[in-house]
Amino acid sequence: MRLLILLLSLFSLSLAGPIVNIESDRFSITNFELGYFVDSSDEIKFEDIKSIKFEKGPNQDSLGVKVKSAWIKIKLFNSTKQKQTLFLHQDLAYKFTSLEYFEVDSSDKLLNTQIIVPYGPLAKEQLNGADAIFTILLNPNEYKTIYIHQKTPAYHIYNFLIYSQKESVRYLIYEKVDAVLISGLLVALALYNFLIFLSSRYREYLYYSLYLLSSTLWIFYVYGSLAHYFQIYGDYPARFNFGIMLAPVFLALFIQTIFKIEEKYKFEHKLLFSIIGVSLANFLYGLLDFTSALEILSLSLSYALIIFMWISISLYLKGDKLIKIFLIAHTFYLSFSVYALLYYIGFVSSNYISSHGTSIGLIIEALLLSYLVAYKFKLMEEEKEEQKLKQIELKLLASTDPMTKLYNRRYFTEISQEVLYISKRESKDLSILMIDIDRFKRVNDTFGHQFGDEVLINLSRLLLDSQRKSDIVCRYGGEEFVILLPNTALQDATNLAEKLRKAVESLTLISPKNEDFNFTVSIGVAQIDVENEQNIELALKRADDALYEAKNSGRNRVSTKE
Repeated sequence: MRLLILLLSLFSLSLAGPIVNIESDRFSITNFELGYFVDSSDEIKFEDIKSIKFEKGPNQDSLGVKVKSAWIKIKLFNSTKQKQTLFLHQDLAYKFTSLEYFEVDSSDKLLNTQIIVPYGPLAKEQLNGADAIFTILLNPNEYKTIYIHQKTPAYHIYNFLIYSQKESVRYLIYEKVDAVLISGLLVALALYNFLIFLSSRYREYLYYSLYLLSSTLWIFYVYGSLAHYFQIYGDYPARFNFGIMLAPVFLALFIQTIFKIEEKYKFEHKLLFSIIGVSLANFLYGLLDFTSALEILSLSLSYALIIFMWISISLYLKGDKLIKIFLIAHTFYLSFSVYALLYYIGFVSSNYISSHGTSIGLIIEALLLSYLVAYKFKLMEEEKEEQKLKQIELKLLASTDPMTKLYNRRYFTEISQEVLYISKRESKDLSILMIDIDRFKRVNDTFGHQFGDEVLINLSRLLLDSQRKSDIVCRYGGEEFVILLPNTALQDATNLAEKLRKAVESLTLISPKNEDFNFTVSIGVAQIDVENEQNIELALKRADDALYEAKNSGRNRVSTKE
């Protein structure tokens, strides 16, 4: 008979709407049906509740952007043989301006009432972190009906959960861990990029850092971390929504800077400024009327997301090398954000991805944009290296004889002064050789200038092969060459000159007539007085005089001038 009565009771209750059945001592009920009623007039009182027709819906849902007032109806039944204590969580309570709780027994007798005002001065005492928790006692085979009248400034999203005591405590411990991890990662990325900005002064790092920080502020509020860990409630933390209003501004500035939009893409530059204008207008309007600004926030964000995508595709089609990374990143962010936006306005059912879509998309985008910034930095460094190499090449070309690849007279004049300075400082000897090809004019006249150039090139190679590491070999002009010999006294320089003379004498070339060709050089040697001479001009004059003597003495010889 008792079983029959129980079944009849359950049947009659089922006709009245969905029932949450408690079947064990330890329970965690996170997926159930409830009833909801949108109170557009905001005039429905508890006394009128019996005349209301509730719609069936899930325990986690969004009623849309413009719904400010709604009633929730939850029917509970204890089918166990023990008295049960239930903890009904509304884990988005921190977003609501007020929640009125009414507990009714099976005969519609009001047993308990409670008012929680998250925007009021007692919020810390009334809320448990981000959650409003209502304690309900159910005797065996007893059912009760819970009514909750909740009001919110915008985005009427709720999430009701039913736990036993142990499961309730467990849930409160781990409830907002994911949001903290997401926020922590974004803050770390933001600080890292800000430090790079301080060291490099590249503005894209600053804008990217501000974009991450503004987004993090919003995530920290919207997912309840601010309420859960710091017990900050009401209108002030709701202002963290300003972060998501400003995020498109910093992202637009980031895109403008990293892709040099203003220089390369005039139309896209105007579109980015339109995003900045719309987002700042929404932000400024929020300073005057925050609630209304929140209502149009979804429109301004949708506009920004669409324009960002359009610009990405436009730049990709125009062949921008870096935009592909941003396009992939923004596609992820756009996909998850649109899905979340559809949830916020009530078109998509609640699940983890829909309720956390924006933060998931943001994390993926942040990681990909970090790669983009790092890759851009690498390209910039490579460009700098290329510029340095070009400058080195230009400097080398300016200081090198193009035919023989030896240093030219200009370079010799510069480097000789530095070598002389070092020799003075270290009190070391410094000598110089002046070398001239004997009867070079006759070579050009007999075999032509092309063969004359070949003679010059082969002599240059011999001089380079014979030089010591510290020696500096230059083509001084025409068929004349100079070798600067650091840490070398006059006698050692003379010995080196004699070795060079013999090496040139034994060098054999093939003339245009296909005959063996040999040539000789005359060499003048001089030592620089490092203690008294301020430049090498006098030593060059002495070496030139010695060369003249060698020429007048029959050529193919070494002459020295002290």
